[in-house]
Amino acid sequence: MKSLVNEKVSHNKFGTGKIVEETGLKIWVQFSGADQPKIFAFPIAFEKFLILEDSVLQKECQKLAEQKRKELDAAEAERAAGIKRMVNEQRRERLAAAKLKKQKRQKTAKG
Repeated sequence: MKSLVNEKVSHNKFGTGKIVEETGLKIWVQFSGADQPKIFAFPIAFEKFLILEDSVLQKECQKLAEQKRKELDAAEAERAAGIKRMVNEQRRERLAAAKLKKQKRQKTAKG
């Protein structure tokens, strides 16, 4: 994909602006009347917030945003599954500890 620097964009709240800088993860947009450029996550900002004047580039950015969203969703699902595994493991450990404690109490009560 070609550089987005100097491409014109529009935003529902901030109006029209121009991309003044980009990295692999962020873009800076200078909007009319704003003192400082606004920073947006790239390419996710093209899902809902930013619309490029160039429709071909807009479609490319939307495709990138869809791919990034899938990656983020997969990573979140993996993180949630990891947390669930940890919680289940801790629960099993607590149950095992409680069972051992109960067995010890029963042995001392008998002995």
